[in-house]
Order: sequence, then C-alpha cells, then structure tokens
Amino acid sequence: MFRRFLGVMIALCGLAGPALAHPHVWVTVNSELDYAPDGRLAGVRHAWTFDESFSTYALQGLETGPDGKPSEKTLKELAQVNIDSLKEFDYFTYAKRGKQAIAFEPPKDYYLTFDGTSLTLHFTLPLATPEAKKGSTTVDVYDPTYFVAFQLADNDPIKLAGEAAGCSLALHRPDPAATGTTTLSEGFFNALTTASNFGSQFANRVTVTCS
Repeated sequence: MFRRFLGVMIALCGLAGPALAHPHVWVTVNSELDYAPDGRLAGVRHAWTFDESFSTYALQGLETGPDGKPSEKTLKELAQVNIDSLKEFDYFTYAKRGKQAIAFEPPKDYYLTFDGTSLTLHFTLPLATPEAKKGSTTVDVYDPTYFVAFQLADNDPIKLAGEAAGCSLALHRPDPAATGTTTLSEGFFNALTTASNFGSQFANRVTVTCS
C-alpha cells in the first residue's frame, strides 16, 4: 500500500514541483508496550490509523462487500502488503536501551480494520530478546524520509500492558512547525533514503523507566 501510493505521489511531485511539500501521508499512533509475566519488556503493539485521503486511495478499485465497505479478503491482502513493505523501513519503529539498539523479530498478529473513513493497521513487534525490566528504554516512531508523518493520538497514545508495575512513561511529541521544512524543496526529500537521519527530528518518543 505504501509503495502503491508512493509511486503516484512521486509522479505528482514531478508535476507540482516545490508546491507539493512533505509529508504526504499522516498516521495517528496508538501503541502498547507489553511486559511479559516475568516483568521483561517483550514487544510493542501498534495501531496506526491512516488519514482519510490515503485510506480512500489505498482502497480505490478493490473488492468491497454488500455494505460497500472493503471485504475481509481485501483487508487481509492489504495488511500483508503493508507488513511486507514496512520491512524495508524497519517498521518505522526504533528502540534503545541506553545507547544500545534493540532488535525486533518480524511482526505478528497483523490485520487491518476500517471504520468507514480510515484504515487502521494493527501489528505486534516482538523483541528479539526481551529486555530486563529495571532501567530505561526508549521507543521512537518516525519515517527517516518524512514521507509519512506520525503523530501520537491525543489521548493515552502509549500504554503499558502486562506486568508493568513500577514503570512510568514520558512522551515526547515533535513540533513540525519548528523545523522549517516548508523551505526545503521536493528534490531534497526525494534524495532521502531509509538510512537518512532527517526524519528523526520528527520522532514520537516514549521513554519508559522501571524501578
């Protein structure tokens, strides 16, 4: 779904020039940090809601049910396309314990829902090695190329689940208006890759500290 939309937007960028500025997709983030029965951090569960325009485009021409909504088959296939495409971008999720990066296993329990207006992608990223509870862990969600803009939901965007007693969290919301992206050309953004660090300034961060 990302790749399908990306191809069209790149074509539009070539026509519109600097007038069409990044980002092009907006995603509202609700997530849970899941703690195992032994108290270790086991994974991150995401629910990402795409903006209405992107959702409409993604579903255009695809199979619907009698009620006009996307069929179960359509949602299942789109969920698979999303998960396959997100692998290249490390699922836009970056975790650290101190300065040490935390590795994730491939996602599981993934599916799409549609509320009549927007699509929401649900998936779980298990940690390759569950992290000890005591100490601090950070999880960032962002697109290095800033093609996709992530924003934390207004109310309780990040929750602690499972055996998380003794843990507290602090949220950081980026301020896109303070970064001056409107002065940058579309060519600048098109040159960015998954290895770029540009998008990190727009990271939505949760820091969890456990005693």
